[in-house]
Amino acid sequence: MTRSLLWIAVLAVITLGARASAQPPPEPPPAPPDTTVAHPDTTVAHPDTTVAPPDTTVAPPASSQAQPAKRKKVKTVITRSREELDRFEIGGGVVRGFFDAVGSFGYRRWLGQSGTLETNIMGEATGTKKDQLTEGAFAVYFLFRPLKTYKESWRIRPLIELGPAAHVVVQVASLEGLAKTRYKSQVYIKTHPYVGLEMLFTPRFGIVVRGRASIPSHRPLDYAQAAILLR
Repeated sequence: MTRSLLWIAVLAVITLGARASAQPPPEPPPAPPDTTVAHPDTTVAHPDTTVAPPDTTVAPPASSQAQPAKRKKVKTVITRSREELDRFEIGGGVVRGFFDAVGSFGYRRWLGQSGTLETNIMGEATGTKKDQLTEGAFAVYFLFRPLKTYKESWRIRPLIELGPAAHVVVQVASLEGLAKTRYKSQVYIKTHPYVGLEMLFTPRFGIVVRGRASIPSHRPLDYAQAAILLR
């Protein structure tokens, strides 16, 4: 009897323990409500009373047309063909004075342009003889020619030029009947205007005909010349 009661008690404890473990754990008590009262934001935003200074920058007046850019001065370089740079002149002339005619050989070279004039240098040797007097001379000319008086493409060109020249003249006199020879030399500078024509048959060959005066001189025309041009 006693053993039966013990077994019944043990079974009862086991049954209660199994039921207790099968029940879910009790839920935690709910959190108390938040009773904190939010205070309203009473901060008043002050308006920005800072005044910006006025813009006193004066804009340049807008022109209706854009100003043109300044053009750079271009230096014009005058060039000549090879045939126009220099030439030889072989010819003769008639002079006023004691001698009747002279032979001449010259070399002429183009130096450049200055404004409306071109500059040429010419060296010329002349020689003549009459009776017992023989004369030889050499002259160097600086001649200025207006550019508007001709064009390089023309075959017949007016020749108008003016310039100074330095002359060296040597005369040799043989006294008839005497075995003596007298020499005389002279150096002088004069200004000469030339007027004439240049006629070019080919770029390298032509003829020049011109008359020359001398300043100072009592003769209006002291030298008329015709020469062949060889370039």
